[in-house]
Amino acid sequence: MSRKPGKARAASSRAAPSFGANSFGSFASAASGINLSYLAEPPDLSSVSDANVVVSLKNLQKKDATTKAKALEELLAYVQAHPYEQDGGVEEPVLEAWVQSYPRVSIDNSRRVRELSHTLHFELMKSARKRMEKSVPRIVGPWLAGTFDRDRAVSRAATDGLSSFLATPEKVTQFWKRCQQQILSYADDAIRETAETLSDRRSTNADDADAKYFRVLAASIALVLNLLQKLSAADVERCIDGYDRFFENEKVWASAIVNDPNTRRLASRLLSVCIEKRPSRVAADLSRISRVFVAEGLKSNQTGSAADYIDGLIKLTARYPTVWTSDYRGKKSPVSRIIVFLELGSQGGPPYYWSKFTQLMEAIPSSILPEDAEGAIELLKSMRKGITSRDEPRANTVEAWSAYLSLARHFLQKVSSSEARLKVCQDAIFPLTKQYLFPAPETSAWSSGNQLQILIRAYTSTTTLPFEDLVQATQLEWGRLKDELKDHIRNSLPEASKEHEKSQRMVADEGARWFSLTGVVLGAHEQTLEGDRPIPDIPSQPSLELLEEGLKLLKTRNWKPFGTAMVVESAIKLAPSLFKSTSSIQGILDGLKDSLVEGREGFLKSSSAPYILSSIVLLGKIPQRHDDFENIWKSSISVVMGCLNTAEVVPTLSRLISSTQAAVIALQNPGLQTELIRRCLICAVGNSASDWELFSNVFTFGALGKSASNRLAQELTARITNSSGDLNEGVLRGLQIVAEKNPELLTKDEEIHMPLMTSLLSLSERGHGPEVAMLQALLENPSGGISNAHVLIQQNINSASTSSLSVETLVQQGVQAQEMLLTSTEDGDISAELLALLPNATIWRQQLEALLKKPPNPSLALTNSLGGSCFLATGHPGCTDVDVQRDARGCSIPGRMALYATKLVSSGFNFDRIQSSTQIDLMINLSLTAELTADQLTMMEENGIWRSLPSHDYPSESESLVADSQKYFIRIAERAQGWRDGTGTKQSRLVHEVIEKLTEQSRNLSPLGFYSARSMQNILQVLTERHGFPSSGEQWLTDTNCLKSSPSTVFLAAATLGGLGETVSMSKTVNNFCNRLVSDVAGAKLDQGNTLITLSLLDLCMQIYDIGELPVANNRLVFAVKQITSWLDLPENVENAFATEACRCLQRLLPCIKDVYGPYWEKAVNFCIFLWTKPSTQPLDARLPEIHASLRLITILQSLEEPNDDLIDILEASAERRSAALIDLLKLPREKHTQPLEIVDAILCRQVERLPLQQYNDLSELYGLVASESRTIQTAAFTILNKALPAVQEKLSVDVLLEKQDARLPDELLSLLLDAPTLDSYPDEIIAQFPTPVRAYLLSWHLVFDAFRAASFKVRSDYAENLKAENYIGPLMNFMFDVLGHSAAHGLNLDRAGFKEENIQCYDLKLAESETEERNMQWLFIHLFYLVLKFVPGLFKTWYIGCRSKQTKIAVEAWMTRYFSPIIVREALDDVVKWNENQEAPADDEKELIVKVSRSASEVIAGYEVDDLNASIAIRIPAEFPLEAVTVVGINRVAVDERKWKSWILTTQGVITFSGGSIIDGLITFRRNVIGALKGQTECAICYSIISTDKKMPDKRCQTCKNLFHRTCLYKWFQSSNQNTCPLCRNPIDYLGADTRARKGGVSV
Repeated sequence: MSRKPGKARAASSRAAPSFGANSFGSFASAASGINLSYLAEPPDLSSVSDANVVVSLKNLQKKDATTKAKALEELLAYVQAHPYEQDGGVEEPVLEAWVQSYPRVSIDNSRRVRELSHTLHFELMKSARKRMEKSVPRIVGPWLAGTFDRDRAVSRAATDGLSSFLATPEKVTQFWKRCQQQILSYADDAIRETAETLSDRRSTNADDADAKYFRVLAASIALVLNLLQKLSAADVERCIDGYDRFFENEKVWASAIVNDPNTRRLASRLLSVCIEKRPSRVAADLSRISRVFVAEGLKSNQTGSAADYIDGLIKLTARYPTVWTSDYRGKKSPVSRIIVFLELGSQGGPPYYWSKFTQLMEAIPSSILPEDAEGAIELLKSMRKGITSRDEPRANTVEAWSAYLSLARHFLQKVSSSEARLKVCQDAIFPLTKQYLFPAPETSAWSSGNQLQILIRAYTSTTTLPFEDLVQATQLEWGRLKDELKDHIRNSLPEASKEHEKSQRMVADEGARWFSLTGVVLGAHEQTLEGDRPIPDIPSQPSLELLEEGLKLLKTRNWKPFGTAMVVESAIKLAPSLFKSTSSIQGILDGLKDSLVEGREGFLKSSSAPYILSSIVLLGKIPQRHDDFENIWKSSISVVMGCLNTAEVVPTLSRLISSTQAAVIALQNPGLQTELIRRCLICAVGNSASDWELFSNVFTFGALGKSASNRLAQELTARITNSSGDLNEGVLRGLQIVAEKNPELLTKDEEIHMPLMTSLLSLSERGHGPEVAMLQALLENPSGGISNAHVLIQQNINSASTSSLSVETLVQQGVQAQEMLLTSTEDGDISAELLALLPNATIWRQQLEALLKKPPNPSLALTNSLGGSCFLATGHPGCTDVDVQRDARGCSIPGRMALYATKLVSSGFNFDRIQSSTQIDLMINLSLTAELTADQLTMMEENGIWRSLPSHDYPSESESLVADSQKYFIRIAERAQGWRDGTGTKQSRLVHEVIEKLTEQSRNLSPLGFYSARSMQNILQVLTERHGFPSSGEQWLTDTNCLKSSPSTVFLAAATLGGLGETVSMSKTVNNFCNRLVSDVAGAKLDQGNTLITLSLLDLCMQIYDIGELPVANNRLVFAVKQITSWLDLPENVENAFATEACRCLQRLLPCIKDVYGPYWEKAVNFCIFLWTKPSTQPLDARLPEIHASLRLITILQSLEEPNDDLIDILEASAERRSAALIDLLKLPREKHTQPLEIVDAILCRQVERLPLQQYNDLSELYGLVASESRTIQTAAFTILNKALPAVQEKLSVDVLLEKQDARLPDELLSLLLDAPTLDSYPDEIIAQFPTPVRAYLLSWHLVFDAFRAASFKVRSDYAENLKAENYIGPLMNFMFDVLGHSAAHGLNLDRAGFKEENIQCYDLKLAESETEERNMQWLFIHLFYLVLKFVPGLFKTWYIGCRSKQTKIAVEAWMTRYFSPIIVREALDDVVKWNENQEAPADDEKELIVKVSRSASEVIAGYEVDDLNASIAIRIPAEFPLEAVTVVGINRVAVDERKWKSWILTTQGVITFSGGSIIDGLITFRRNVIGALKGQTECAICYSIISTDKKMPDKRCQTCKNLFHRTCLYKWFQSSNQNTCPLCRNPIDYLGADTRARKGGVSV
């Protein structure tokens, strides 16, 4: 029955049964009968048949919410498993039990329980249908109540259930109407519940009990509220008794002041609805409602419900104003309640709360509100307190203060006397303006009203009422504020004061606020001039007086108080309406003019100058003052032109031209135009930071005329680079400003545009990044079509030099030019224009022919698609290096052209509009260039398409060229279905022509013919992959007549076979050609000219078929094999090309005749060995093809299934020779690494790894191979040594033991550790690639520890001394921790990097190679550190102590302790356990050492039994082991004195410390010491024990009988016998000894 909780809600989305209005009409008069109390009787479950359901239903009565939720989920699963279609749904007893349980479960405190209860109820409705409908009257109340739950998930669950069958609003209303009586009954019952009846207070805390009570109370009110809202008055009257009974309950209206916001909201809404729907009910309860909503409600907490409360109060007051008067029964007056209410603010309400409050105050009877000034001020003060409280939302500020001012305005109209009005203004309104203008801490309560829309309302509150005394009071207030500001201006601190700047800024801020408010007031004044009662203009006169006084003060104090100047600027900027009148501002205009005319240089140097100049410019933006502005501006510019030598002239000019009005006047001044050009050039060339504002303003506001602008642009273009050709950044910045402000200046004029574009493109090629954006801006709208672009492209693509533009730039130009062509020419023929944007095919071909003079490298026979045909391509004699034109990156003209073409294709260039002949030439040239590039990438040669490929950038560029060209041909081939005859699409004709042309070019045995054939092969391969080889292809093969073994058709035949591949394996023509080739080989001779042609074609032809499946008669194959192997009798006469092709042919021929016996098996194997061991008189590149072919041949022969005896015999007989030959191949010098070499090395290494161990006689020559530059050779050498070292070390351990010599690590291996790499030698990006030398160094260390792993303890010690003598460990540790980040205190986090414990303990070379290079290196470092700690911990500790970097030491210690020490400790304990289990049996007179290991305590306890006592010690391993040494402590001392016991402990600890932390060696030492101490000891003849009570052995000997006694035993014997004689022989015994007796004067005991 269990069901996942997440699936419960999904049930409601299933198709529900349709319940119409008629389906619930039968229960309209049924009763509710619901008991919500926790004391209600549980349902009777005796009739429920399913025991699991019984358990679930019983669990619903439990108190735990989780238990209830689980029970509901189980019931939900049960109901869903019993749909209506299955026996009519759930059984009746379950329905009855649920009807009794549902009301109480639906009000549970758990949200999940309530949600599941409604979901389950809906599922029961679907399952039982008609049977459940009968019970709806009993549960309709809880069901509807659930829809009002505050939790959305619960509400949605209940609502979804109802809406599934009440699909329309009409049905919903009908449902409420029919169930009205039951709903009322439930609501009445629910509202009578209390927190004590709903919850058991013994197990429920007060908060949970109150939450449930308020939930039930709110649901009860919500149900009645919705009944009143949904039903008509007639419907309500039918159940009027139920409503009366409900409203008679005191809780209904008292809910408006309970401690739950949701309940309060619902109660207030209920009041509003009742006033509208049931006014009689409200009228009957007015006294009670007045007490709750007025007397108690105004002082109660209404947080979260304030808006609904005040809305209800407004409606109540409007309908029944007597609630404030005659029906009011409060102890305190209503005004006092209002004051308390106002002090609470909006209580978190929305902004419209305050507008509602204004409505309330208007509705309250006027007799209630105070009519005197004191009462009004007190009421307003309480309102300010509420508005400015910390809890009041800031979003309410404007609405709150607006309500405040409305109330203040109301009181201004209500108070009777002028004195009262003035007092209200002074105390309640004017402080707002003063606090805004002059903020003060003591009046900060008014600061929240510092918003202009509030202040203008405050202004109108006192100036628009029909009271002259208020207007006069406002004028006086503004006058007083003006005087205060004037005093601040006059008393501002002088320049000599430290607080001068702060003082001036304060004055400026006050002035800015003054004129901001003034500007708003004047604006409102102008808008209301046409109205009945305009807003008066009071601020103008004091403002103008302020300005005149300020300008006079400036002149008097030599323009030093810049704050006053900022006030002037603020006036013109913020209150321009002040200056529309001419008569009152003349003094101000004269003051502005005289500032510069009279002050001249003194004024320009003052701190006020920028603000006065800005004021002059701002004056020009006022239309009424244009003439005054022009007069002042011309006077000012005349003064400036006379002061050009001053430093302040540039910022002055910048400000004076910083407006459109000023720029118009500037255009009329030739002298100013010249000066602006000069200043802009000085700014750009000198890149002066202080002058750029002038440069920007010149072009922003258009202060230069057209001719002057052109002249400046030409000068800037000419100076974009300095004399040394470097970028002039200042000029570039100037051009960027020009491009942003006036782009047409740079794009329309060709004399500016072309030189600038060329210069910028050239600069962008030199790595100047920011210029690219400038280039884009300049070339957005180039003029003149593509004339400039195509000239630029042709100049830079058909030739190459170090100054040539990059291909990327040219592609960008080409794409833009094409877009312009397509935009400007819709239907015309633009093929000629597009052709001008493409490379010249003739030049491309000429440059390719120069590169094709050199024959292909022989190693390409391994990788190229035509196989050994490359041997036939003969170039010009003696041609090695070709001198061609190249760009700055070393790319030749063909390479640049190919890159350009492929990038154009990728950018969407439309080649379809180009003539077919041109497309054919471009495709062929592109294909040839791509093939040459692929070969250069393969061989990493120089002087190819690229000069060289040394860096990471060029290979990616060359690889993209090959890949993009291949994509281009694939795209062409997709639509070339008719390529064989050139019918159908344009692409078919194009490809047909390309193949025809390549066919002709392939008929010459030259590099051009070879690469043409390769191009053809690639195209055929793409076509075959896309369209296959149809039956008509047979005719095509016959018509082309290409399958012939002749010099003129060899390349053509090779291209055809390679291109068509396996698709022609069933072709009869190819089958015949293969048979003919086999027959030709059978009769061929080694010295014939066509033999190599035949062999190469046979090799290619046989690759079409599976190995061993050649369609040739067996006897022909045998003859061919005999003929080929006959050439191998004199292997030294077989040239490289013939050897290669012979081995390749044998790879395919021999498996076909594997059952045939003969000498050719032996000849083939011996020939392969000869090729591996012959003297190296040729370059390795020339030998690679034959080595590869022979290795492949041996591999195939070794893998043949069921080989014949001849093959088995020769493989076994030649095993040792093959092994030696393969090792010799490993030793071949490798000067450079190429793809063919990597292929050969991979096969070679696989062969070497399979050699048996006994074939490795001498490992010394293999150590050097670990340092090979080839990673593959490194891997092979490491694998061999790693496999062979254990056996070598076992033999060495025996030899060292027998010969008693010191062991040494091989000198060849140690030499690999000499040149340790350092982090300084490799940049971060290189070290992350795991360089080959670093890999060799680390693998060498791995081999060192491989030697340790298999060596004995003595040999390990000797090896450790080898490493210590030359300090090999130090460089390893330094390099390791530099790379892993410990030196920078950020060691590698192994958990985050994904390294597990098995990675630490083991390094798998092959698995590591599949990881990224950086992770591979990190893995090897981690494993090596583990090996260092395991085998040479002492050397690591020595390095650690000597490390000078504390930061490194802290990081290393923490890293080791966290990741490595637990492993080392565990392995050390495991070694002890293993050693203990394998201890040799002790001798007869010895006992076994008892060893106990405690892994949790990292401790080893060792004991040796002596006379039922154990001499035991504890060896404790610290958490920082092996950096911290183990400690040895004694547990039980036996047989020796304290001194000797401590000596044993120190000896044991020393052995462990100095033997590399070996606990086993310490245990052996302890055991040896104990046994040595007991050697020869006999029992005491008195106590018959070796150990006495004082834990000592017998040490007193009788000189007569020579028996030993314990000193204590002998003393007791003397005391008991009263004699000093021996207990055995009865002769006297000297107990104290001769020396003691002498000291005591000869007295004996």
